[in-house]
Amino acid sequence: MIVLGLSGLPHAQEDHLRQHPGVEPIDRRICQGMDSAACLVRDGVIVAAAAEERFTGAKGTGALPREAIAFCLAEAGIGPDDVDLIAHGFDHDRFRRYFHTTPDYFDRVLSNRTVVDALTAIGWRDVERRFRPVEHHVAHAASAFHPSGFDDALSIVSDGMGEIVSLSVQRCSPSGIEVLHSQGLKTSLGLLYSIFTRFLGYTFNNDEYKVMGLSAYGDPRRFAGFFAGFLRHDGGRVHVGWPHDALERGAEGYPKAMAFLERELGVPPRRPADGVDPVHGDIAAALQARFTAVLTDFTRHWLDRTGLDALCLSGGSFLNCLANESIARIPGLRSLFIPPGASDDGTAVGAALHVAGGFRGRYTAYTGPGYSRGEVAEALTTARGGGAAVEWDDLGFTDEYYDRAADDLAADRMIAWFAGRMEFGPRALGNRSILALPNGVDIKARLNHVVKLREGFRPFAPAILAEDYAEVFENDPVDPARYMLCTARVRPGQESRVDGAVHLDGTARVQVVRKEDNEPFWTLLTRVKERTGLGCVINTSFNVKDQPIIAAPGTAVAGFARMSLDRLYIEGFRVSPSGRG
Repeated sequence: MIVLGLSGLPHAQEDHLRQHPGVEPIDRRICQGMDSAACLVRDGVIVAAAAEERFTGAKGTGALPREAIAFCLAEAGIGPDDVDLIAHGFDHDRFRRYFHTTPDYFDRVLSNRTVVDALTAIGWRDVERRFRPVEHHVAHAASAFHPSGFDDALSIVSDGMGEIVSLSVQRCSPSGIEVLHSQGLKTSLGLLYSIFTRFLGYTFNNDEYKVMGLSAYGDPRRFAGFFAGFLRHDGGRVHVGWPHDALERGAEGYPKAMAFLERELGVPPRRPADGVDPVHGDIAAALQARFTAVLTDFTRHWLDRTGLDALCLSGGSFLNCLANESIARIPGLRSLFIPPGASDDGTAVGAALHVAGGFRGRYTAYTGPGYSRGEVAEALTTARGGGAAVEWDDLGFTDEYYDRAADDLAADRMIAWFAGRMEFGPRALGNRSILALPNGVDIKARLNHVVKLREGFRPFAPAILAEDYAEVFENDPVDPARYMLCTARVRPGQESRVDGAVHLDGTARVQVVRKEDNEPFWTLLTRVKERTGLGCVINTSFNVKDQPIIAAPGTAVAGFARMSLDRLYIEGFRVSPSGRG
């Protein structure tokens, strides 16, 4: 059976911006159904999965994933009529009665009919018969449980909002997904974090990772008293102390929530153009500390209550590496799985697997498009013909190729590394990456300001060979570290070896690289180790500020030509700025 999974709501952001034409840029994502993606499952095997943003360049778009769908079909060698079922990671129609005060909005944006009609409009036939909506949190849970390999597991889903649920607990087994607990909008942990993200002057439902990074620069004690009363866990339920009307007019930037926080914290909301003051770091630190504590306590409660020792986490809240690391260290927890696409793009995968009835094979994060060496050669020739000042050597996939890349890194050069199929999820995991030595001279400043054009307080992540992990980091690595979803504390005395990848709090958002997960990247790191004594590099996504991760060779070459990088290694080609080969 062939199942196509989809995420996103095709008209959500368009409708949001049309209804609120003067909305501030940081409020453009205050709507359901962003992060659209497509996934194709054939007989339980994930053939392809990718986010729409990677093809269109519109970061986080929720539009119908037309290009991602086309990629999935092409990868499978099929056409639209060959798809048996179409799964979608929302099922608002089941909850229509909860939207009785906004029926027009429901029909325009939330109804299952919007996806059916959008597919029909691009030429798909017989969509309604094949269409299978999946409740949002079930799709999230399925995206984590099915690839986990666990026979029986506790699942926790936490995000901004599904149809009407924001936090849920499931027991997952081969017989199905049983919901044990759920909570609604007012106690949403994801929404809470996003509202604070906006309060601190960053984009709602987009820049939460910046707040997580900022938290290391603050003192949580200053606002600990407020958060202790405002955000609580008790008996397997989360409590959030919003006033009864605080979440009204959300699409306008949650003005009542902003006013409440200003009154309680004694600090006005930061405007995006304003500087970041110590008080903003203190708020971020207190938020992060309490968020981590409550989510950890909530998870511990449900593990104890069910007696389960295998755990699956999904939903955007579980892109928070600090909280994940705390949860991973809960005593008695035997196994933990978090999918690399933990946020809404992952519901395309989960919906497809749920409708397909399960997963077969070995899970990999590398399900996006890959390109032939011929396509790369054509992209290089086209770029130079268009004026790009690049030159290249065709080394092929040889020892020399890996050696030259390792030589460049050992010489403190910054390189782009483009290999194989693109990663699924928001993290670059060694196939669409910018790499550098973790102890290079001024490497943070060079990457932040010269290449990435981003805030100086944001940390970079190290990618390290699994066999070298214990030499540098404390504790054993947990499974989600394969996908850069946990932090690790650097061992005393090892800081200088990874200085550019250590955050102010002494932690690093680490990727553990194993040969069986990504042999080309592992091979590169082994060559780096031969030269430096440590198989470790800074690994940051191959993109510039506010743009999606680069997907295709043409975009990679064009991006390299504009960025202050020393080299691009792409499918056996070693590319240099002209005159610097």
